[in-house]
Amino acid sequence: MFDGVLESEDHLRARFPDLQAGQEHSPTTGKNYVSFYVELAGESRHGAYFERGHLVLDDGDADLWADTAAWFLGLLPADARAVAMVESSPDSVRTIAPGADTAQVREILQSLLDVV
Repeated sequence: MFDGVLESEDHLRARFPDLQAGQEHSPTTGKNYVSFYVELAGESRHGAYFERGHLVLDDGDADLWADTAAWFLGLLPADARAVAMVESSPDSVRTIAPGADTAQVREILQSLLDVV
């Protein structure tokens, strides 16, 4: 994965030059994370990357975030395990195959949203 929140913020900033980000610490988990806002489709969208953990993408649908999720997967080691879930249906989890492209990720995300 990444060596820490600084490296993950650098990757996010390279993808989203207008990124507004801050490094934070979760007292509950004891982990550091990057909380960020980016403008997509004319609106401010929120996300977070937890150090050596997960990427959270809020305020959007499968069409909006699929390419970002696929991009993120491309940064992971080839043998990294990736799963997707949506907050509205936390019991439904789908595995994302290594090397999944934007269309495949969109299909997985949409299938999770269809469960709700």
